Amino acid sequence: MANSKSSDFLLTETDIGKKLDNPYTVANMRKALANLATKGDVKKVENLIATTHYYIKFMPKDEAQYDLLKVDSNLVIYPFPLDVKLSKNNKGNYREPGLPDGVPTYQYAAVPVGYKLPKVGYEVLADLYLPNERMSSSKVAANGLRSLGAPEVTVKGLVNEAERMVAATNGFEEELPPGDDGGYGGGGGGGGGSTCGAPIGEWRPSGRMTMTDDVRGSIGVEGLKIRAYRWFTTYIGFTDANGNYCVDGTFTRPANYWFDFERYEFSVNHNAGGPREISGPKIEGPWNKDFTGYDKFCATIFRAAFHYYYGDIQGLRRPPENSFFNGFQMKIGAYTDNDVNNTSPARLILNLQMIHIFTHPGESSDETYATTIHELAHAVHWNMYASSGWTITNTYTQTSLTVCESWATGVQYVLTRMVYLNYKGRWCNFGDDYKNVIMDMIDTPAEITYYQPNNYGFTNYGYASPQDEVEGYTIVQIQDALIDQTSWLDWRNNIKNLYNNGTENNLDALFNVWSNH
Repeated sequence: MANSKSSDFLLTETDIGKKLDNPYTVANMRKALANLATKGDVKKVENLIATTHYYIKFMPKDEAQYDLLKVDSNLVIYPFPLDVKLSKNNKGNYREPGLPDGVPTYQYAAVPVGYKLPKVGYEVLADLYLPNERMSSSKVAANGLRSLGAPEVTVKGLVNEAERMVAATNGFEEELPPGDDGGYGGGGGGGGGSTCGAPIGEWRPSGRMTMTDDVRGSIGVEGLKIRAYRWFTTYIGFTDANGNYCVDGTFTRPANYWFDFERYEFSVNHNAGGPREISGPKIEGPWNKDFTGYDKFCATIFRAAFHYYYGDIQGLRRPPENSFFNGFQMKIGAYTDNDVNNTSPARLILNLQMIHIFTHPGESSDETYATTIHELAHAVHWNMYASSGWTITNTYTQTSLTVCESWATGVQYVLTRMVYLNYKGRWCNFGDDYKNVIMDMIDTPAEITYYQPNNYGFTNYGYASPQDEVEGYTIVQIQDALIDQTSWLDWRNNIKNLYNNGTENNLDALFNVWSNH
């Protein structure tokens, strides 16, 4: 849920932080323009500065309304107010004071005038004038000022003056550009150590996101969406395979870094709350972070989900996708306590509840990664609709747990092994619903596996010859044969019926071995 538990975040007004004087309100921008062009006569410039955006607080009343906000990829929303200087204790875990449990925390955004808003309750907090700061040397209200016989004012100069006006009140005096000339906006910033390149006098936020994987050592975390923002201007960058990022814009003053473990299709949530957030520093330079502890756990879950949604998955189906039609973002809860819910994860997915990933003492990174893939494979299975004429049916609810869990166990093996080359798959206890039949349909009978004598150097937890005399099926073939099949034997028979394989006569024996496992 979207940070929906108030008991975890008991905040006072002092905890929330200081309310700031907003330089981008229409009133303050008019004052700034008057200071630069008409010796402080606001009346003369009132008609030259009009509202371009509204500063809005969205107030979703439940998770369904929260999802309406998340499905709109054009909305840049934050789970905290943008005109409040949050205390250090609040960074990364803000929750709106006074909200009852079960209600998502409020979301904040600057929305253009005329934007079609989602059907979610909201409050307009301020009328804003947000000039295009990417064109900092362009002129503001050029024709209007010319008709007044007033000097030209640049976007940079206007913003500098508006920030100067509120700097003392907000305690931001140290952020003012040196030698500012008002109309032509001189100075400001400096390279800040950025390696991504920026015009003289500006800087581009950048950095690297890493973690120490228990198997692979120090690695970059790919796919994170990093935001750098100052007031209502946000620039975005995505981490590459090495964890490096550069955002798509530049600043002349310090900016705040922020991200959560979320992409459009999915979010990794702090237990049953909202997406796990990490607020970085307000600086003028790169921000690097190495994830440890709980954030390393979340980063590992994120990596697996990013792989399944956006990476190479050998032609498999993706998990359920977010869209205006579905109105659904996959939510993955990252828990550090024990799983006390005895309901099968395969059944929990039936109602599209949050996927729960639990960490256990001694669990390694590849195990967390594999578990995430496993649970998302259940979501894929649920989403495998088979069409018959105009009728769409979903047989997931009738499918045996052995089929559900064995399917997810197989995908877990195939995709995790793409990242962790020596991953051996899931250990399957005798008598449970988890069967490694898929790995045995894919691998060769000659491989050294766990269930054979002299298994030193075994490659997976499957069987070898003579129990396993099957090979050469692909994971996509096995997936497509699963559609509309509800029982262990129906699945097996459909594999035989759909595909020609030189070892298909041995499928019965292999399925029997695992059925008795």
